Amino acid sequence: MAITRLTLDVNLLDLFEELPEARDLLKDHGLKKLEELDILDVVADKLTLRGFFKLMNIDELTQGKLWQEIQNMYSRKMEG
Repeated sequence: MAITRLTLDVNLLDLFEELPEARDLLKDHGLKKLEELDILDVVADKLTLRGFFKLMNIDELTQGKLWQEIQNMYSRKMEG
């Protein structure tokens, strides 16, 4: 499913389908842990980016930086 509008409420499955590089960006912020626990496949279609930030207890400054980078990735994809 293509993302028609990128928001913090996008689920991780759709985000990673649209922007595979976002997966690498989030690995050091808790995504790797979900993969190691072998639960990412179970929650990826239900867990939103906002929910991921809360679940991983990511501080607001880091959330802002990650969100900005994801928006930049999306913009580059839409331009190219």
